Amino acid sequence: MTNSSVERPLRLAFLGDPNSIHTTRWAGFFASRGHEIHLLVPNTDSIAVPLDPRVRLHTFRAWPRLPLRGLGTAVTVLALRRAMLAIRPDVLHAHYLTRYGWAARLSGFHPYVVTVWGSDVFLTPRGSSHARVWAGRTLSNAALVTAVSADLARAAIELGARSERVRLVQFGVDPQEFKPGNASDSLRADLDLDGRRVVLSPRALRPLYRHDIAIRATALLPEDVTLLLVEWQPDSQYRAQLVRLIDELGLRGRVRFIPPIPHEALADYYRLAAVVVSLPTSDAFPVTALEAMACGTSIVMGELPSAHEGLDGVDAGAIVAGDDPAAVADAIRTRMELPPPERAALGERLRARAIERGDMRRNLLEMEGLYRRLAADPRSGVQAR
Repeated sequence: MTNSSVERPLRLAFLGDPNSIHTTRWAGFFASRGHEIHLLVPNTDSIAVPLDPRVRLHTFRAWPRLPLRGLGTAVTVLALRRAMLAIRPDVLHAHYLTRYGWAARLSGFHPYVVTVWGSDVFLTPRGSSHARVWAGRTLSNAALVTAVSADLARAAIELGARSERVRLVQFGVDPQEFKPGNASDSLRADLDLDGRRVVLSPRALRPLYRHDIAIRATALLPEDVTLLLVEWQPDSQYRAQLVRLIDELGLRGRVRFIPPIPHEALADYYRLAAVVVSLPTSDAFPVTALEAMACGTSIVMGELPSAHEGLDGVDAGAIVAGDDPAAVADAIRTRMELPPPERAALGERLRARAIERGDMRRNLLEMEGLYRRLAADPRSGVQAR
């Protein structure tokens, strides 16, 4: 194969949530590299965010409710295979194992890539034998499986991914966008936080992320500490439970619910926070943690293998039992009360680790190389280095 053919633009098809920043940012990045990008979206999905105009959108009929058992899947298979014949991509890449990964396998197209995100491996297949079978078939037939942490990769292998075809690739953080600095005065004023120290819990408002523990920890912290909870993907019943807890603890003035934060404003919120907390019951190392670290902001994380991957050697004391409010409060207090030189040194270490681990451009250029290897030999998959 000639060098010019190796470097030709690729035709890449993505299956994923069109409203996810990860899906749209990856598609946009590869479009900016000159590749032809197609995004396949189930016809039942609404699109609430603008897509990069260079990305070509396709909808397909996905698992319609039909009277005969198995007919909905057959309709989905037909729709996907028609789409693949029309697009003829070099590589099909599914973001998230359940639904999108399953759709990639049903398409009959090779090579396909599956990026596992967390709950699609840690939770969903564990609760259903049917989901476990589908997960195993999808992962074992994938030419490549990517994950953001070693424990997530191991879980994918346990479900059926071939170990020699698994790679660690981060969603990534842009260190020029997420960098240290002072939050804008207008943001602090708009949120009425003058004179307040801020703890930010930026994860989805769902039980998985244990915001109740962050609330209980806030009750143990000084009166000038305010906890911000982001109403992103809110579970209404869980939110009501949190409101009751806030009232029970007398924290109505110290815990705030704020609207979802636009991506372009996230860095300012991380810079506003003295500490970011992330306390899920299961997780890979989240992008929110990398973003906060790139801004030089301390982060307190619940005890999980992925947390150690990200923070060991930098701030291992920030990893605590995620179900222990006192331990969470102690870790927050310790980081808030660091003398300025120590706080600055910690911020530099956190940023260096975020860039070392999660620089977006480096990770996506690595992904581009993996796409090229698959396009060159579609049936081989990605073998050991």
